[in-house]
Amino acid sequence: MKKLVTLVLIIFLLLGSATSIHAEEADGVKEQVIYSIFVDRFNNIDRSRDKQVDIDDPNAYHGGDIQGIIDKLDYIKELGFTTISLSSIMENSPNGYHGYWIEDFFKVEEEFGTLEDVRKLVNEAHEKGIKVILEFVPNYVSEDHPFADDSSKTKSNTTTDALWLDGAVTLNQENEDVKKMLLEAADFWLNETDIDGFQLHAIEQSSITFLKEFVNHVKEVKPTIYLTGTVLNPDKLTEEYLDAGIPLVEYAPLQEAMVNVLTNVGTPPSDIYKKWEESGKRTGLVYIDNKFTDRFTRKIVESGQNPLTTWKLALAYLYTTPGVPLIYQGSEIPMDGDTQEEVQQLVQFNNSDPDLHDFFNKIAAIRTQFPVLSHGKFELVDSNGAMSVFKRYDDNETMFIAINNDVKTRSVLVEDVPEGMQLTGLIGDDIVRKNDDEKYKIGVDRESVEIYITEKDTGLNWVYIGMIVGVFLIFVLFIIMLSLKQRRRDQKPL
Repeated sequence: MKKLVTLVLIIFLLLGSATSIHAEEADGVKEQVIYSIFVDRFNNIDRSRDKQVDIDDPNAYHGGDIQGIIDKLDYIKELGFTTISLSSIMENSPNGYHGYWIEDFFKVEEEFGTLEDVRKLVNEAHEKGIKVILEFVPNYVSEDHPFADDSSKTKSNTTTDALWLDGAVTLNQENEDVKKMLLEAADFWLNETDIDGFQLHAIEQSSITFLKEFVNHVKEVKPTIYLTGTVLNPDKLTEEYLDAGIPLVEYAPLQEAMVNVLTNVGTPPSDIYKKWEESGKRTGLVYIDNKFTDRFTRKIVESGQNPLTTWKLALAYLYTTPGVPLIYQGSEIPMDGDTQEEVQQLVQFNNSDPDLHDFFNKIAAIRTQFPVLSHGKFELVDSNGAMSVFKRYDDNETMFIAINNDVKTRSVLVEDVPEGMQLTGLIGDDIVRKNDDEKYKIGVDRESVEIYITEKDTGLNWVYIGMIVGVFLIFVLFIIMLSLKQRRRDQKPL
């Protein structure tokens, strides 16, 4: 039965993602599951381009390229991702593997490939039902960029402490030439490659006037555009930036809360919910690590926990909480590391954990199959010890998410289930029916998760039970026949 449920979910995911690419609603970004790719550190296939590659130097190119992403599109789709978000691929100064030392906004960095390679990537991704977002860096250029020596086009760099920006110059976005160049660059990538949108780097570092103009401009060019935003300094992220028209923005305090709770067994997941409430119930990009943070796996190992178990708890929260899950490349392995060199190394595809790989697929299938997990209201039902139960619901669907971060089995009583319904688990095939007190007792093993749908309570599944009984009887008859045959053989005279 469990295998059958999994198979149905996977089939739904494959069929659904193949048609979703034709959707014409920009709001569809809220239904995505995003895989974040650091291009130079993903997959090196085209070794003819490795002119600046030195894998022993953490500050040099390591060889990841566009062809390496193309070769892994089936792998990405199999994991259940519907969108890939690429780090900046524009032409950079030497050793600008990260993409933030841009020399030319209208060219592809030759270490990564050509414009034709990008077109091929986008085309093949679209054929597989995968959207492509490109990181756009509107605030900085390389010290070698033509604008760098023009004081009217630049301003003092206030973010030199940020990784990689010590070799960059801050643009004056109020300058008409700068503004014109950035808008034309956005047009170029949208029109020439057919990408689906941009991830805007460090939105709080932009002029709010420019940011709003940029957002309005690209929405006119591509009404269905997907826009996300990253943040370098959360303290500077005012409501004005959140209202600039970018649907999905990072929120570091929520990420920190998830890490702190899930790497400390005995801490209830409801603490993450409280942090979300403190934020004003913001929705945006929901992530647990990225290329700027320690790997979540490193935090798990340091706390003495099992990476596979803890990652399942994290994914259950990431994929069911309001917002869009953003998963950093290699998390499905799961890759480890806390230094820049470790966090940003090439993905170790040969070390993949099949169990975690399957869970990624299954949790993505569940999110895709049930839109309420993308658009429904979100509430904390109750907690018991370090087990918390959450609810996602709308007018048509109600789902319960149980996450037990405790050292022992816990249970929570649920009351607000529609009359005549039962709770059916999608992870472990658990079924919960109303007890004598008119309540539903959800019990989950230690460090485990379950996601429940509400469906009509039809009582015992006699067809399924009959099949099991039938198989058992056939097995018993088979054993009896073998025993009789052996007895006759033993009684036969020599």
